Amino acid sequence: MNMFKHLFVFLTIVLSPAIFAAVAVDPFVNPPTPAYEGQTGAPAPEIASSYQVEVLATGLVKPRSLEVLPDGNLLLADGRGELRIISPETGMSDPIPGMPSVRSVNDRGLADIALANDFASSRQFFIAYPAPPSGESGGPASAEERARAAEQGETFQVNQIARAQLSTDNSRVEKVEVITELPSRRIMPAPDGTLYISTVGAGGNRKEVQKLNTLLGKMMRINTDGSIPEDNPFYGRSLVQQEIFSWGHRDPDGAMIHPETGELWTIEHGPMGGDELNRILPGNNYGWPFVTYGKNYDGTEIGASARTHVEQPLYYWFPSLALSGLMMYTGEMFPDWQGDIFIGAMSPSQGKFLVRLEMGGEEGRTVLEEEHLLVNDDRRVRDIVQGIDGALYVLTDSEDDDDLDRHFPGEVLRLTPL
Repeated sequence: MNMFKHLFVFLTIVLSPAIFAAVAVDPFVNPPTPAYEGQTGAPAPEIASSYQVEVLATGLVKPRSLEVLPDGNLLLADGRGELRIISPETGMSDPIPGMPSVRSVNDRGLADIALANDFASSRQFFIAYPAPPSGESGGPASAEERARAAEQGETFQVNQIARAQLSTDNSRVEKVEVITELPSRRIMPAPDGTLYISTVGAGGNRKEVQKLNTLLGKMMRINTDGSIPEDNPFYGRSLVQQEIFSWGHRDPDGAMIHPETGELWTIEHGPMGGDELNRILPGNNYGWPFVTYGKNYDGTEIGASARTHVEQPLYYWFPSLALSGLMMYTGEMFPDWQGDIFIGAMSPSQGKFLVRLEMGGEEGRTVLEEEHLLVNDDRRVRDIVQGIDGALYVLTDSEDDDDLDRHFPGEVLRLTPL
């Protein structure tokens, strides 16, 4: 009897991986059920949008963020930490000197830039980036250097938020001042003069996201000098990170201030499915990793899609579109697009394009239609902004992938009516 028992254990250990591989779960089986009608799968419009596309700038390497300057020019930041001016008349400038040193790997480092609300008078903007440790030089580093630092327990980078000024002639960055050391994904200046900062909650420390003594998977709110606003939801509480504004986030990679309500809205990467459009309320929990409309990448379930005291997304995608960038159009150039939300999509399997959501319903929080633009371009969309002229400016990512045979420079596209 013992012989058969030992044989069974042996076969289980040896054959289990092969058995599990043979019965791998189809990730698209049993899609999640929405909490309410219209929370996902909005129809495409009966009549497709019409527009024309102009390539305003090309040759970009790992571009990350795009901002509109009061003079009508664009301010572009890439992952290496370089800033450039893009002019509709004269094209793209050389890198602007004066930026702080960024510790980048594979040209991905700088997280975001954002103009202060009073930029027109103050020329102030904010930079979220990983800096090299004190005494070390900045610039690019290799993935091997990062792994070696981790193995040896050394500091590889220091996450910083800085404020700086752009000279009046757009030729240099001045008065760079680090205001705090915090992790960051996207930064968004609020109407009251504070800063919202998102952090990533994906990866191996999922359970830490639901703890209020860590900054993983949080939306933070700070003053522009790095101090903590006294009206933050956890201000004054001990054993809690008082920068926290909301928690339970996986990876918010786009943020906007709603032009009518002044509320913070974000988009968020899900795992396999479960990308979200969220309205962020102070002190609220958005569920990750225990509440999600996504699944593990092997198709297995992660958790419930709803739970008491957890905020529901306004809208979600299943499968994932790999979202990046978020804005609402308010211009006159495209009257039919007024009040519509635009989001970038970067999915290898579901497509690379620009998403347009027509909003309506009570207080404009319902997605009525979902349209995919720039589909034939097949480029990862990183960011979207509305120009002074009312045109839509779209930042596409660079790609250099031998396995997929995809080799493209990043570009800035200008969309105008036909």
